[in-house]
Amino acid sequence: MVELNFFEGGSSSVLRIYVDKTGGVTLDECVNLNRKIGDYLETEDLISRRYLLEVSSPGLDRPLTSVGDFKRKIGETVKLILKEKVQGPTEVIGRIKNLKDDNLILEIEPQKFKPNEATEKIIPLNQIAWAKILF
Repeated sequence: MVELNFFEGGSSSVLRIYVDKTGGVTLDECVNLNRKIGDYLETEDLISRRYLLEVSSPGLDRPLTSVGDFKRKIGETVKLILKEKVQGPTEVIGRIKNLKDDNLILEIEPQKFKPNEATEKIIPLNQIAWAKILF
């Protein structure tokens, strides 16, 4: 589970659960989880009012916001907007190589006009203002 929202409405509410895993989540997996979670909630009677349960993937454009998000996306190419300069500009594009000690380790392709530039950047997670997978 990567996110959970509960929206209260007039006569009914919506419980929305976003799930993800390495390689993504299929529609069949969302349907299966919806059934299992729904059965559990009904059995335990955890929500006393009428509600609609939605289980889905967070989508391709969902920003990366947590340590878990970055861990699941190791090997993927990301675009980062940093709060301030860290080893260069505030906009960085690279492949997530690893996550270690609250630092994101990115593999950066050398630019043609700067072939000797470092190919690895260490970005503290607390310096990331926004992050998104590039396709």
